Amino acid sequence: MPSFQCQDSDRSAFMCFAMPSKTRRHSLPQRRATLNVHGTQAISSLKRALNIGLFLAPTVIHLHSDGIAGGKRDIYLSAAIQRSLRQLFNALREDSPTLPRKAFKSFLEEEQGEPPEKVDRIVSEDAYTFPRFLEVWWRGFGLEIEKAVSIDEKDLKQPLSNYFIDSSHNTYLAGNQLSGRASVETYKRALLQGCRCVEIDVWNNSTASSSDRSLAGSINEIPRSEHSQTFGRRSLHTTAAHVKAAVDDRIDRTRHFLGVEKVHSHTPRCSKFNVSGSSIENGDGLIPGFPGADGGAGINQGGWKPVLPLDEPIVMHGWTFNQPIGFRQVCKAIREVAFEKTHLPIIISLEVHALAEQQEKMVQIMKEEWAGMLVEEPHTSCPNGQMPRLEELLDKILVKVKKTSMRAENSSTMSTLGPRSTAADDGASGSEDDPQIPVKRPAPKVPICENLSNLAVYTHSEHFVNWESFTLKSPSHIFSINEKKILDLWETKRDELFAHNRNFFMRAYPKGSRVNSSNPDPSQFWRKGIQMVAMNWQKWDEGMMLNKAMFSGEHGWVLKPAGYRSDDGGLRVQSTELSYRSFDLDITVLSAQHIPLPEGMPRHKSHTLRPFVKCELHIEKADERPRASGEGGVRLRPVEWKRQTGSGRTDHPEFRIERRELSFKDIHKVEELLSFVRFRVEHDQSLRIPLKETFAGWACIRLDRLATGHRFIPLLDLDGNETKGSLFVKVRKTYRP
Repeated sequence: MPSFQCQDSDRSAFMCFAMPSKTRRHSLPQRRATLNVHGTQAISSLKRALNIGLFLAPTVIHLHSDGIAGGKRDIYLSAAIQRSLRQLFNALREDSPTLPRKAFKSFLEEEQGEPPEKVDRIVSEDAYTFPRFLEVWWRGFGLEIEKAVSIDEKDLKQPLSNYFIDSSHNTYLAGNQLSGRASVETYKRALLQGCRCVEIDVWNNSTASSSDRSLAGSINEIPRSEHSQTFGRRSLHTTAAHVKAAVDDRIDRTRHFLGVEKVHSHTPRCSKFNVSGSSIENGDGLIPGFPGADGGAGINQGGWKPVLPLDEPIVMHGWTFNQPIGFRQVCKAIREVAFEKTHLPIIISLEVHALAEQQEKMVQIMKEEWAGMLVEEPHTSCPNGQMPRLEELLDKILVKVKKTSMRAENSSTMSTLGPRSTAADDGASGSEDDPQIPVKRPAPKVPICENLSNLAVYTHSEHFVNWESFTLKSPSHIFSINEKKILDLWETKRDELFAHNRNFFMRAYPKGSRVNSSNPDPSQFWRKGIQMVAMNWQKWDEGMMLNKAMFSGEHGWVLKPAGYRSDDGGLRVQSTELSYRSFDLDITVLSAQHIPLPEGMPRHKSHTLRPFVKCELHIEKADERPRASGEGGVRLRPVEWKRQTGSGRTDHPEFRIERRELSFKDIHKVEELLSFVRFRVEHDQSLRIPLKETFAGWACIRLDRLATGHRFIPLLDLDGNETKGSLFVKVRKTYRP
């Protein structure tokens, strides 16, 4: 195997790069195949053996440097990617045996978009061999597709309402909205992945009136005289959970009696948040009913029986089959990981259904568990209700809840809001305004006690009535409105909606009919200036892909673009176009490696994979803008922003020249920070093996962070987890006036 090596005693780094070659048989991987078949199987077996023998495995690049943690870094490149890099090097050097310094600098500055001063500092040699070219390029500049965000360079001096915030809806759920089990682990996962606004639905603890009964106990075991007490007015919200738990308990008992092992089924798109069985930590009482939980109960022979702390509020999705968890356990879980990844603040969105006595316990629990972190009074630098700057609330937890002082006004407006309206926060887990929701429940009318209300220092919930409401004068108010109602408001009052969101908070949440935990496209709400778009983190769909791209590396807070912030108050709504840009985007998919195999494709069949890449732009549509018309009052024509490549071969493919270009021309005046490019890798089952699931991997990048030049795009799986897979692409962005 021919090797190319660069080593210099005057430098602290060297690289060995090995290029596999088809011309020398002894350099091929030594693999042995035995053919013990006869008849029609012989030909297919022979083809399989040839595929194994001719496959060029990924080759390692060894980088040694004092600047790299551990002094060593190994990078694996497939033969397909190696060929793409070699072709690039040959094109750059032209007829020269090595790459001249001038050509290297021109490539880095013009094609890769690197700063000239950085290029001058790093590219200092007169000529570069292929290995040295790769080493300097890789170590000095990197090939990442996403431009890095430094927390040290992040602008933290703006008021809180000038940022988009990574938000979660019904954070406690690990599955669908009707029967998914609640868990504290979902809070930990969301926070560790960058979420900075989580939701807690708080209810009275119905176990307080029956301390010797577990919540999941069988109905038949409860004496008739206790039925009215156990399922009384204070516990109606848990009735469905009682019934479901009783049925589950009876099934588990029967299964245990028959000796039948329980088989768990995991939905691919929700498996990341599946918390059933033994996969969940139970330390410190995090999973009620498991050993170590408060109350000391565990799993008996009859099945899973959660035991909740007595006389303390619970967290659940009321009027559904969701089994509850303790409010204190949720607060403990949040405290444990709140600032493990970042120091930027967290907003706790409380939906309170508990009565006054348990509200007081909520306050006590939050002050105990979040001592030193909980914001209980205004910052000294923010008198008269002014909104603090982000940098002033590092390592702090803010509570979003209704204010007591607003109850009278809300009550007086009840008669004008229609028969389905309530004085409760629009941020309810379901939607009073959405007739499609399959679960009917009484409208909650719970007054907030003064001590709990006092914790809403900078973030207090308000029910939206109209744009003339007196609550609009309070800097700390937050309107929580479901997605459908926001789109209706945009059709009739888009200027008022956009102007409000430039100065004050608004939160969007999924409509109630999304019982399968699906998500809307969050970008359409960010473009309306809405700071918090609460997402169902239980399901990794297109909406969550866009959400991940928006907040990737941003620590959960993204500064709004010019024209969307309160400091632009003197500008007209149309001034948002000041940050709009027009350009052409051309993406060439050259090759790839370690493409994740679709579900159902065994590893030994990876050579039959025929991957192709779908690419879609998510940009603002003409009718989404503050003014529906385009230039000169003429409506902009709708454009389909979808492209796809031809198919490659194996999980280490090269893409054919004639079908690897993804071109998007005349992208007209878009805000790049609020626009995205999404990649989806699929198996072309029409060419080879048909599969039930063709999806292989995906990636999504915000357009303002999309780096140009030759880059690697890391691929994620269906659950949003990192994989070894990556695409090697060339990106060209041509801006126009």
